[in-house]
Amino acid sequence: MIETCKNYCVLKAFDIDSELLSKCKELANVHGVSLEYAQRNLDCKITLVNKSASDITYQNILDGILEILKSNVYANYDTTLEQCLIENARNKGAKIAVAESLTGGMICSRLVDVPGSSSVLYEGFVTYDASAKVRRLHVKLSTIEQYGVVSEEVAKEMVQGLLENKEIDYAIATTGCAGPQSDEYDTPVGLSYIAIGGRDKLQVFDTFFDKDRNEIRKCVTNTALYLALRNIKEL
Repeated sequence: MIETCKNYCVLKAFDIDSELLSKCKELANVHGVSLEYAQRNLDCKITLVNKSASDITYQNILDGILEILKSNVYANYDTTLEQCLIENARNKGAKIAVAESLTGGMICSRLVDVPGSSSVLYEGFVTYDASAKVRRLHVKLSTIEQYGVVSEEVAKEMVQGLLENKEIDYAIATTGCAGPQSDEYDTPVGLSYIAIGGRDKLQVFDTFFDKDRNEIRKCVTNTALYLALRNIKEL
């Protein structure tokens, strides 16, 4: 299809719900234009194909889709979350460190997949056990006892522990319950916290995915990459 079209554009976006997608499809419902959509673990690819519409019509549709999706769009070309994060961090001259619990190294693995990631990725920890969070990241035992391992407070202290290393400019941390059973704190399966930030700004985001164990972990990984990308652009 793309080989015989006049032109086309690929948009990479994150977490497009059915309402937003319907609006995009309705806007693109013009003779000579088609919209193709694919999604995997919240990471979305929209391909807008112009087979015979005028360039002005096609551009108006593209502009309208961008207006509908706004900050959900993270690239206007075919790329990945990890590639964009590495590129943006490199442009900022930022070094990144990662501390993972439920994602178990998935974030670091995705970053290392990108050629040249060594210029950005400084280090990564898989602090799966609560005691590892205390010993390696200096999360306070009292914080864990009061709030539980899967909590906004623990995620925040995980990032703060990473940032004790002055070589690091930006940090990402994940903690959550991927199941299939809850933990000793009765944390709902699917709940996670993602902490992201640097020395001047630190944010914690909560997520919940009603999926199986590995799908939860993949969704949290993608969400962490997206949130890190979105926030590092603001540095």
